Amino acid sequence: MYTDKQVLSIVVPLYKGECFLDKLVWELESFALNNQNIISLEIIFVDDGSPDQTFEALKKISPQNFTWKAIRLSRNFKSYIAILAGIQESSGYYITFLPQDLQESPEVTAALLAEIKSGYDVVWAVRGSRSDPWLEKLLSKCFHKLMHQIWSSWPQTGADVFMITKPIADILLNIQEKNSHITGQILWMGFRQTHIFYNRSSRKIGKSGWTTFNKIKLAIDIITQFSYAPIKICSILGVTIATLGFLYGIFILINKLFFGVNVEGWASVMLVILLIGGMQMIFLGVIGEYLWRTFDEVRKRPTYIVMDRIN
Repeated sequence: MYTDKQVLSIVVPLYKGECFLDKLVWELESFALNNQNIISLEIIFVDDGSPDQTFEALKKISPQNFTWKAIRLSRNFKSYIAILAGIQESSGYYITFLPQDLQESPEVTAALLAEIKSGYDVVWAVRGSRSDPWLEKLLSKCFHKLMHQIWSSWPQTGADVFMITKPIADILLNIQEKNSHITGQILWMGFRQTHIFYNRSSRKIGKSGWTTFNKIKLAIDIITQFSYAPIKICSILGVTIATLGFLYGIFILINKLFFGVNVEGWASVMLVILLIGGMQMIFLGVIGEYLWRTFDEVRKRPTYIVMDRIN
């Protein structure tokens, strides 16, 4: 179906990316020039609802070694949705993305391209090391270990950067799930997947907008989208607590009837009520997370909205 395997599309999601743009264009120009004999480069810039002048700055660039286009989303839909929007606009047979801060450099893209051309459908760039603050490393380690429990193929050090072929991109676009995760969707697909290792660079410019809250929300989205473990845990806890309560009730009844032991007082009763009430609220919260996502899918709202285009 796809015969032109000479075009590489790189999606670059931008949010408050005005300060990164000059460095980005320079790096992409160098990458295109160094690889012009093996690939034609297409860049898709996606302005993810930036409140600054990112999109206006894009209008002023004039690269010489790659073709490009840009879209502006109507609001901030978050980076993974921006990547999905960029994939939709891509025309290359090979598709990948780069972060605006270039912590994953174009050299990683070159390594991904070399590997995928050997016959794979998906290639992951797995972090060998990262120069981030210790707290961020700890949170990231916990997150990726949790994801590894859902997919055994998920690298424990994380693999957020990938390169896919156009047929895989078409399947990905047809999934059309909200509150999901591109990484999880690609892992779920199967096909021929492999990985390379790289060392993640430290941030040179700006400050990350990927907050702890965003990471927690992403973890919840992935768990509820790809795993029924929370509901199963609630069921197991419910059965366990009910069984313990039943056994304790028998214990109290036997003590009262045969040994004349009075039922314990107000404190123990309140403790049981608060414990069971708290567990019930947690269970309702878990069910609500799944129910809300079902409702969000049923509404059939678009995953993102394109407000403006260049080229």
